[in-house]
Parts: sequence; structure tokens; C-alpha cells
Amino acid sequence: MKQLAVLTLLIFSPFVNHAQISTGKVEDAKKKSAAESDKAAKDPSKKYNPDAGLMDFTVFIGAGYSIGSHRIEPNGDLFGRPVGTRADEKMVNRWTYQAGVRNRINRYLSIEAGLSIDRYGESYEFKSTVQDNDSVYSYDRKYNMLALPVQLYFTYGKRVQFLAGAGIQPYIPLSMKTKTTIVDSAGTNISPEGEARTIEGLNSAGINLLFSAGVQYRFSKYVSAYLIPSYSLGLTNIYGKQEPHKEWLNALNIRFGVALHFPESTKTRTKKVKDPNKKKVFEW
Repeated sequence: MKQLAVLTLLIFSPFVNHAQISTGKVEDAKKKSAAESDKAAKDPSKKYNPDAGLMDFTVFIGAGYSIGSHRIEPNGDLFGRPVGTRADEKMVNRWTYQAGVRNRINRYLSIEAGLSIDRYGESYEFKSTVQDNDSVYSYDRKYNMLALPVQLYFTYGKRVQFLAGAGIQPYIPLSMKTKTTIVDSAGTNISPEGEARTIEGLNSAGINLLFSAGVQYRFSKYVSAYLIPSYSLGLTNIYGKQEPHKEWLNALNIRFGVALHFPESTKTRTKKVKDPNKKKVFEW
């Protein structure tokens, strides 16, 4: 009986030792894999790096608050007449809208091209100062332009980008709306109904100079926000040749919006080298 017990112990002892060694190896493997995963999580190369996205394709959309000014003078042709009360006009600030693309050419230069709805406004009001005379004459005029701004920026920074540049802005007029208010001396409102909308009398096209400076902040790999005020200097008279006056429109447009980034591809193509000694096999 004693010999049988010894024999049994000798038979099962290798399995017990193997199980202990195996258990130890499993624990070591688990610890190793956990350490590797922690190391990978802390690896900065796995996180978003804004330095790697300088040449991304970028699309932006936004709005702007336009603070306008203008210059008016008589038309020197046969149709011209003095500026008169138009010299007392006040500019009306209006909202504008823009969309386009803004990409870097290299580390320090970016180019922007887009489409914008530029809007200007001007108003005039006269109230009688004579006693027992309540006459009022006023108007509010709005200009809407479709513009194609193109600018070249000096660009500095990565996650936070500072931009300053200049460009040109060709435009075509979309409409001119005028709302007129007339109250006679008896206090009766004899104003025409609604707004008078027309495109007649406006020049068919024009061009402005643009000067811009601002900042863009990149929140993530795909999204940025920007604030880039732009000053437009009118080079073209907005009126036609037969109008009584000439007018040039200027504006400080405080532009802001969101930019979406489409990251550049990091894949590299490898060209397969053909082995000249390899026989071509046809597959039927």
C-alpha cells in the first residue's frame, strides 16, 4: 500500500509543477499586455497633433457684421447734379455672409477664395422745425452685392493661427431696395407702400481691395473657429454712367465662423518593381 501511494505521488507531481509554472506565465503575460496598453495610451504619437495638419483641405462658413462708409460726388457728365442732402446720409450697419476655402501653400502663406453676400445700408431723415408743421421725409436704402473675395495671407502658428493679408473682391450687384417715408405738413402719411426694389441705375460689376487680419483656433482634428475682420475699399463707382451721382462703398466687416478640416493623406504609395527574370504566367 505504501508503494502504491509513492507511485501515485510520482505520477501526478509533474502535472502539479506544470500547472504552477503555467499559472505564473499567464499572470506575467497579463501584466505585460496591461503595461503595453498603458504605454500605447500615453504615447503622444497616438494623439491628435495639430502640427501634422498644416496642409489640410479647409472649408469655412460664417457671417459678418459690416460697418460701412461711403464717398459721394456729383457725376461730371451731362446727367450730374449736386450731392445736396445726400451729404447728410448716415450709414446703416448690416449683416453679411460668406463661405469658401482657406488652405496653406506653405508654412507661412495661405490662400483664401470664397463667395460672399456683402450688404451695405444708408439712410436719411428730415423733420420740419417749423411750428405747426409735422412734415417728415426719410428713406432707408439697402445694397446687396454678390462678391468673390480672393486673399493671400501671411500665416503663423499651428493650433492657434494668426493671419494677415490682402486681396481683391470682384462683385456684381444683386439689388437696391429703398423704403421711403413721407408725412405732409398736416401729419398725413403719404408714403409709398412697401420697398422699391430695382437693379437699374447700378453698375454691372465692380471691384474692391481687401485687407484682413485675425485669428483661427483649431479645437480638434476636424473643426476650427475663426475671427478675421476685413476692410474693403471700394475702387469702382457703384452707379451707372447716366446717374446723377458717383458713389464708392467701403466697409469694416467683422467676419467670424467655423472651419472644417479634411486631413491630408499620410499613406505613401510603393511602386512594385517587376522581376525581369520572372516568367509571365497567363491565367485562363
